[in-house]
Amino acid sequence: MFGMIARATLKEGKEQELQSLLANWKATMRPQLPGKFLEMVGNAAGQPNQVVFIALAEDEAAFQKMSASPEEHAFYGKFNEVFEAEPTIEVVSMNITIPE
Repeated sequence: MFGMIARATLKEGKEQELQSLLANWKATMRPQLPGKFLEMVGNAAGQPNQVVFIALAEDEAAFQKMSASPEEHAFYGKFNEVFEAEPTIEVVSMNITIPE
């Protein structure tokens, strides 16, 4: 899988707005993505304002297609408004194994 790990500091009082943005992304953007897609959102342990995101598409081509879309750029413009600064992003290639 191919995608990103991002970290950002959430602005005070923006928790609900973040949840709304993520729900909107799942309802509008996710259905447009081909193949499997893994998304995880959480916090650094003991630091609820330190948000960690993991977004992995089935392959690099699918991730690049998503990243280049005008809809994704519009989403990130709104998304970044709830953080103290633009998220730090690391682009990654991952192998995922989930035991049964």
